[in-house]
Amino acid sequence: MRYWREAFDFHSGAYRLDFWWVHIVNTFIFAFILFVSIIFFNSWSLATKLSGTFSILITIPNLSLFIRRLRDTGFPVQTIMFVLMSPSLLGVSFGILVSFRLVILAPIAFLIYFGWLICLVSRRSAYWTPTLSKKQKAFYAALISAVMILTACFQVTALKHVTHEFRAAAQKYIQEQRQVNENRGNASSSYSTKNGSMSSSTQETDDNTPEASSASSIPEKEVTELPDDSETTAYRGLTEDTIGDATFGFFKVHGTWEQDTASLQWLQSQQNVMILTSTQGQGFGVDFASFSFKKITGQSYVSLNQVDNVQASRIDGTYQDTTSDSIKAMTYLEWHMPDGHIRVVYLIAPSRPLLNLIVKTLSESFRAT
Repeated sequence: MRYWREAFDFHSGAYRLDFWWVHIVNTFIFAFILFVSIIFFNSWSLATKLSGTFSILITIPNLSLFIRRLRDTGFPVQTIMFVLMSPSLLGVSFGILVSFRLVILAPIAFLIYFGWLICLVSRRSAYWTPTLSKKQKAFYAALISAVMILTACFQVTALKHVTHEFRAAAQKYIQEQRQVNENRGNASSSYSTKNGSMSSSTQETDDNTPEASSASSIPEKEVTELPDDSETTAYRGLTEDTIGDATFGFFKVHGTWEQDTASLQWLQSQQNVMILTSTQGQGFGVDFASFSFKKITGQSYVSLNQVDNVQASRIDGTYQDTTSDSIKAMTYLEWHMPDGHIRVVYLIAPSRPLLNLIVKTLSESFRAT
């Protein structure tokens, strides 16, 4: 309680027991915040916010306690000011070590500095130190030990929980990757270009039959203009935006889009449209097995207006939504940039007119960085 009452007292003194007891209790509070946030709420964000708030609250009380402890040891004001300014000198010394390529000595310098501070605050009082009886010493020793043990238990428990969650997430990720690899191996999607035509061993399906009946080449089919439906009309009325990234490039769209960075997907909830971009294309049908066509209707070519001498291959078909089993329009685009990078785009939209409009806008507005 005296620690908080004297939060703005920079002129009196503080005994060693006062100083170390406060820091032990504060460390216990940090460990308790971490324990409760992780074990009961499973939230690193909550732990960070609470710890940050508590750190701000104790900044000034800790500074005043540190100054009172130095004053109690008999140091003059000039020495105390030098100690307070010493972190900047430590930063300068680190910079010197880096400039002379002696970074390996930085931990040693930090340990020496930290040990020097401990020696300063551990000095006996220059004025008067209270004498404790054996019972008092035993009481404080037992109390400090109990708090430190409890602090360690909180930290270890929270660390074990975090480690368990990390392992579970890692195992789930590995299983998902194995499943994707198995899907890729099971999907007979091997396309090759020969004499200017793209042949396929993909098993085509109709809108009701998931299994393939025979292998056939993808027919050439020019994209025809379709009248706007309600989805397309609503899409045109939305505000224009630009999506993409520095690796893939940028292009214009309509509406509000959210990016799922884990899967490189862009989602537009107004019309339930999905765009997946990638620079890891290896040929049609082998990029993301989870986005296999349900039915392939034809292939054509798209010119990119703002990129010279680049023509994108376009594969049209249908896609069956795994969550609702509804059939949507789907298009796959692939083109090779002059720098050798392959650009791949999957587009899924509720209707063919809307999908055609998005492809047209993409081809007219795409620009590489």
